[in-house]
Amino acid sequence: MNRFKAFGWHLLVSMGLALLSAALVFLLWYPGSIASATGITDIFLMVLMVDVVLGPLITLIVYNTKKKELKRDLAVVALVQVFALLYGLHIAFIARPVYIVYNVGRFDLVYANDLTHEKLLHVRPEYQSLPLLGPQVIAAVMPADVDARNAILFSAISGGDDLPQLPQYYEPYATQKTAALSRIKSLNELIELNKDNAPGIDALEKKYAKVSGGIGYFPLKAKTADLAVIVQKNTGNFLEVASFHPW
Repeated sequence: MNRFKAFGWHLLVSMGLALLSAALVFLLWYPGSIASATGITDIFLMVLMVDVVLGPLITLIVYNTKKKELKRDLAVVALVQVFALLYGLHIAFIARPVYIVYNVGRFDLVYANDLTHEKLLHVRPEYQSLPLLGPQVIAAVMPADVDARNAILFSAISGGDDLPQLPQYYEPYATQKTAALSRIKSLNELIELNKDNAPGIDALEKKYAKVSGGIGYFPLKAKTADLAVIVQKNTGNFLEVASFHPW
């Protein structure tokens, strides 16, 4: 095998691993519009591009069948490439969104690194382990105790944890759907806020044209771009997260 064939095979294998990694990140951990709202897209794609390009390129440079150290050199290149890819996957995993949390008239995206081991020690059993197969829709309910409410308020004002980052107040979203109905924003408001994306709005209306009671939305607060959570207007049922300006 000459260096160009070695380069080609290395490139083919690297692209296959990159596609599998991208599927894991963008279809499972950061599905749909959520990827662009978290800032992971540019970062992870850059890691993949560097990994895919540099590995085969180094193979093209060092490959020489007359070299006694050829197997060692290729093994080192492969190991460095694998470790770089695993590091990128590790970063994506520990910062992945785990919950889409309803919080009095809006949703917040909560990330795995927001919820430390200490925070999860004394919570309901279903929230002690973080989701591995994509973010789950839940709710966070403000405590009745005045001191606890004030502590949350002061923490949020000072840049600390707000209600969505405090798992001891988590509940299933189903328990809050009735209360959420009066806070659902109308589709007309979403249309006004997204006049620059008329085709997207048209596609959304067609997609849910047969939904009983029609659709509305809640704003979704995320890291780099806020999104819209589309819900069934007469039930509050979660339908999807969409890339529209929510306010």
